[in-house]
Amino acid sequence: LDCILENIQAPSGDSDKPFQFRATTLDYNEYVGRIVIGRVVNGRIHSQDQVAWVKADGSIERGKVTKLFGFKDLGRVEINESEAGDIVGIAGFSDIHIGETLCDPNNINPLPLIHVDEPTLQMNFSVNDSPFAGQEGKFVTLRVEDTDSTDCFKVSGRGELHLGILIETMRREGYEFQVSKPEVIYKGEGENLQEPFENLLVDVPEEYAGSCIDRLSGRKATMLEMSNNGNRTSMKFSI
Repeated sequence: LDCILENIQAPSGDSDKPFQFRATTLDYNEYVGRIVIGRVVNGRIHSQDQVAWVKADGSIERGKVTKLFGFKDLGRVEINESEAGDIVGIAGFSDIHIGETLCDPNNINPLPLIHVDEPTLQMNFSVNDSPFAGQEGKFVTLRVEDTDSTDCFKVSGRGELHLGILIETMRREGYEFQVSKPEVIYKGEGENLQEPFENLLVDVPEEYAGSCIDRLSGRKATMLEMSNNGNRTSMKFSI
């Protein structure tokens, strides 16, 4: 913690400038609907303020902050005011997307748009008719109305961890289902077929470097960089 306090700079921003906020994460609450989470880059924001919503296509819509949330420990708390540098959740914009800007309606100055990485893996979620059916969960049947089949739907995510979190969340909520083996999402056709990849950074004590290289080689990882810093080894892999 001391290292973080000594080396991580405080967020930049000016509380006296017009309000600017960029959506970086989305959440949902059954009472207030979609909650957009991000950092107040400049200015101040109050609950019930009127703000301008600058969409990805450049269009502008005005709306009201119905709820303003701060964060304490591991939970959200409702607050009335926030200023530059604070990470907050804002309710009142049901269709807002990651990367879009909320700002002062009298000084519309959108922040640079950010894009979310496209999905790289897909799986089939289906009604559990496997030999393990009925052994756990209270919702044994899943139904999806917006697909051709009510027994199976395809879910795409940004990697195994993304899909794994969804699966575990649904399991904890009591749903019982089966999933297919993850399939990589390829792009292009013929000789131009492209496969997604990720870069993995590994920083370990020097004596464990050989074991990491051996394990990652077994997963067809390619080492891109390797450097020593005292008694630690840093490596970069492409997977």
